[in-house]
Amino acid sequence: MGAEELEDTEFEPFFTSIEGKISGKKIALFGSYDWGDGEWMRLWADRVKAAGAEIVDGEGLIVNNTPDDDALAKCRDLGKKLA
Repeated sequence: MGAEELEDTEFEPFFTSIEGKISGKKIALFGSYDWGDGEWMRLWADRVKAAGAEIVDGEGLIVNNTPDDDALAKCRDLGKKLA
């Protein structure tokens, strides 16, 4: 990630390639950041919703820096909800 955008050399092209195929799918979003306020997650969630996907747990899980024990527990819980 950079400048509040999805990483542009690998992830953005990957996401763009599947974006038209996610309508009606359940999607889990996770990311961590060390800058700004995590606006990129809100923008990404908006994009996923516009593509017609359902985001598990609402808006996605965002963590500042390295996930602590609480964030790791939330990650595991998110994975269970997706499965």
